[in-house]
Amino acid sequence: MKKIVVVGGGYGGVSFAKRFAKYNLDAEVYLIDKNPYHFLQPEVYNFIANKYLISDVIIDLSTLAQGLGKTVYFFKDKVIKIDFDKNTVIGEKFGLQYDYLVLAVGSRTFFPPIEGLRKHSSGVKTLTRSLDFKQKFEQKILKKIQEEDKCYIEKDKQFNIVVGGAGLAGVEIAAEMAYYAKMFFKKIGFLCEGLSITLIEAADTILPGQHPYVLEVAYNRLKSLGVDIITGKKITKVEPDKVFLEDGTEIKMDFLIWTGGIIGSTLIPRLGIKMNRKNQAYTDKYFRVEGFDNVFAIGDCAEIRDPDTGNIIPPTAQIAIQSGEIVADYIKSILKGEPLNYKKPEFKGMVSALGGKYGVGMVKNSFKVKGYPAYIFKELVFKHYKIPLKIISKKGYRELMKIYEGG
Repeated sequence: MKKIVVVGGGYGGVSFAKRFAKYNLDAEVYLIDKNPYHFLQPEVYNFIANKYLISDVIIDLSTLAQGLGKTVYFFKDKVIKIDFDKNTVIGEKFGLQYDYLVLAVGSRTFFPPIEGLRKHSSGVKTLTRSLDFKQKFEQKILKKIQEEDKCYIEKDKQFNIVVGGAGLAGVEIAAEMAYYAKMFFKKIGFLCEGLSITLIEAADTILPGQHPYVLEVAYNRLKSLGVDIITGKKITKVEPDKVFLEDGTEIKMDFLIWTGGIIGSTLIPRLGIKMNRKNQAYTDKYFRVEGFDNVFAIGDCAEIRDPDTGNIIPPTAQIAIQSGEIVADYIKSILKGEPLNYKKPEFKGMVSALGGKYGVGMVKNSFKVKGYPAYIFKELVFKHYKIPLKIISKKGYRELMKIYEGG
């Protein structure tokens, strides 16, 4: 029986396992991740804003693997090395041999060499960082409430959040936090000014590269929520309570959330494979890592280009999902001795959440949507991905419980 090892339980790895399990081939899938859960990162803003619990933004990988069938296994381990000569994945706890390897290790937040940035900023790309930010944020709000009497006298007691980077992630979290704080203070009858959010982008505009319609709607929404927007200026230094810009401007802050781009997983540079400056593996049009016929890279850890245009396809959740499914089809064809039927992931558009039940989107650069309809559209798209996984996980949970109770 052939063995397929998938390193990474994010969107690419999970989508590969889900797709491949349907084919009922004479092959086993071993899914490895250092965390026991699949983190639904696009839902993190709802989690921070107390719309969701932790259980709403994670899916247990053990029960998911069990629910996918008897030939899918999950191992919780951190991969530290891959021996390509011996076709072996080596973790901190064990080693696994493979016939085919799928790298789906994702990405991490990129921190440029700005003094104090990494030390004094928070992120929301992982569940641990999101939970840490959420707890610290709520503690700060509580402290502000306890000092309500001071805010009439000391105007600098305003609670200040700075968001560095105005790409999709930065815009979404700035909007969601502004909306959440506005509703929170209004609901409890807090008389002070509440929260100040400043969004900073080094480019000349927010959402660089996005359609002008999306940019305009997002800009107007942010301004209506009271977000201060600074573009065309770089952050040059960060202190515990201040952010410094290149023109000498100083901005007071209680929290700095950094969303300034991504870089590939720390595993990729240790493998000795060809990669770009963002630590993303170079692949051919079939997602095979350069120099290997049995090693594939999908999702954010791979540089995925449109072979027809040569343009890089943006590393998004939808591309990770599609690349996982496409590689599952490729390996199925290889195992069945069939020629590879080339497919390429298609960027179908984007829908961005902009606080509360409001959003903006462009589908295939033609269909425009904003406001509540955009919010509903985004919810439906994500539920289409999330609900089937939840159903599979619950099935696996019931099966595991039967085993434990029977034992």
